[in-house]
Amino acid sequence: MLSSEAWGFDLILEALEEVLRSEDEALSRALEEVKEPPLRRVSYTEVFHPSGIPPQPEIEFIELKELKTNPYLFIGVDLISCLLSAEGPDSLKEGAEDLISRIKRKEEVRPEDSQKSHIALALPEKGHLEDVIGRWTDYVWKPRAYDGTEAPSFEGWIEDLREIADALKNEGINVIFYGGDSVDKMRELGYDVVKVKLRKKLPKLGYPRDPSVAWSGSPVVMNMTLEHRRGEEDAATQFFSKIGLKPAFRPRWWYDGRRILRARAEGGNFIIVKKDKIALFTGIGIRGSNRAAIELMKEYFSLKRVNLDIYGVPLPGYIRDWRTGAVHLDVVMMNAGPCVFLSPGRMGFYSFIKFGNEMDLVDAGSVFNELGVEVDEIPTEGSEITLVNALNIGRGKLVVDAYNEEASKYLEREWGLDVIRVSIPQIEAGGGGVRCASREYYLD
Repeated sequence: MLSSEAWGFDLILEALEEVLRSEDEALSRALEEVKEPPLRRVSYTEVFHPSGIPPQPEIEFIELKELKTNPYLFIGVDLISCLLSAEGPDSLKEGAEDLISRIKRKEEVRPEDSQKSHIALALPEKGHLEDVIGRWTDYVWKPRAYDGTEAPSFEGWIEDLREIADALKNEGINVIFYGGDSVDKMRELGYDVVKVKLRKKLPKLGYPRDPSVAWSGSPVVMNMTLEHRRGEEDAATQFFSKIGLKPAFRPRWWYDGRRILRARAEGGNFIIVKKDKIALFTGIGIRGSNRAAIELMKEYFSLKRVNLDIYGVPLPGYIRDWRTGAVHLDVVMMNAGPCVFLSPGRMGFYSFIKFGNEMDLVDAGSVFNELGVEVDEIPTEGSEITLVNALNIGRGKLVVDAYNEEASKYLEREWGLDVIRVSIPQIEAGGGGVRCASREYYLD
């Protein structure tokens, strides 16, 4: 496999420029192949005892000999069609020009502790949540919330989201909900709403952190790992488009010279820390970022002329009990501004993977020292899922799960943080916290 240096960091631009160079007939053929690619899958599940385990990721790729389209053209057409819904040669070329312009536009990258002014929440459909009942393992869900109620509960989700929304509005933050038909319920309760079209059942739509990232005025749509979450990206794309934000990129496919690899990229696995320097941390684990996603994000930042280091943080996986693992980085790391809080027993704390021209193992302590930030461990009593999965709204304020009271008191006492407590038993039961259930965005 060739390194990213060998490819000159030009895969994204080469793919989009290939669209501009291509004849209409070639574009039409590529569009058809994008809709039904000759995809190969290698399943992890076969190596495990198969009875009753949660869903495992797959390695997905396309062999070049099975691809009829030029690999660059395939990647370019796929990117444009999934972000801009292009359906013909003319719209593909218009989309290529549009994406090239937005990808190359220099923008400020905001770290996790930037002040928030606009936050989106998402409400799953009632019927989609009800389908989880009796199939909790299939959907990586607890059958009971920590308050003893059955999970998932549509009414419970509404109450949890109202807690978060009202807390944010009290801080002067603009809150908007998106979702399918059920989101009208939030409109009836007096909240701003954007309705999107859901093309499949998406019971975890209520975790809008994962299908996108928004570090600037140009959101990046992610590429979900598990089948039951694929489709959330399209809902996020529709939402951003309807509020006037055009996504600039989506890490979909990476070409390594031998085959085309599908990227695994989820928003909960990305945290930006910025003080003396700027760094992007990403989780490496059962549903963590793979090499394809990291190489694509590295190139994206290069095109944006953003100089940052990317570090992979090893996370524990799971076989039978998903609660023993850490699906995303944001359940073990929190950038609170004055300090980065860690759950060191649930991450590879002492060795990170630095992704430069080549991969290198680096000492975690030296990384934080170079960034100029302190690290700390907060009390572990409470929920491992939500302990550090807090929403940093800036100005030293965190919105946290009220269930973790010992941790909240520690943050107030030792660090002087303003801790805003909300009760979210149903959100926690599905494997997420306040950060998972929210998506900040920037209108500049």
